Amino acid sequence: MHARTTTAAALAVLALTLTACSSSDDSDQAAAPSSPAAPASPAAADSGHYETAQDIADALKAAGLTVSQPQEQKDASYITKVGGTPYSLTITDGDGPAAGEAGINLFPNPEALKGWIPLSKQFGGIAVTADAWAVSLPTRDEAARADSERLAPKVAKALDGTVQQ
Repeated sequence: MHARTTTAAALAVLALTLTACSSSDDSDQAAAPSSPAAPASPAAADSGHYETAQDIADALKAAGLTVSQPQEQKDASYITKVGGTPYSLTITDGDGPAAGEAGINLFPNPEALKGWIPLSKQFGGIAVTADAWAVSLPTRDEAARADSERLAPKVAKALDGTVQQ
């Protein structure tokens, strides 16, 4: 039973990693231009606590990054199994097109996030985390990984988060 649970969890994380950290070349999501929008509340920006994926996207835009509209993902994943909600979007800093889809993962509590971090690292993920959320950056190939490694510190600074890789 334990082996089956461990295998199921590993497969769920792999599916999450492949879903949140990759994209197809025929993606019809275009990056929205950056706007000077501020986070939903000053307290959110000060504490690293964001209520919604849109709050996170707005904070990234306020920091000068180009971010597409977050789209909720309905597929079953580790995030949904622990009661969280995953979103996909693109994030760039104006140095070319997005290297793939990023993900915003909203967890129901900090413990669920803490369980996700080592799984993400095990599969080579690059993410920025704080409180009960993660921004997972694309790592589908070497170019995407290099772009995400360069972009991760900017995302962390914008959100007052910690880079995990």
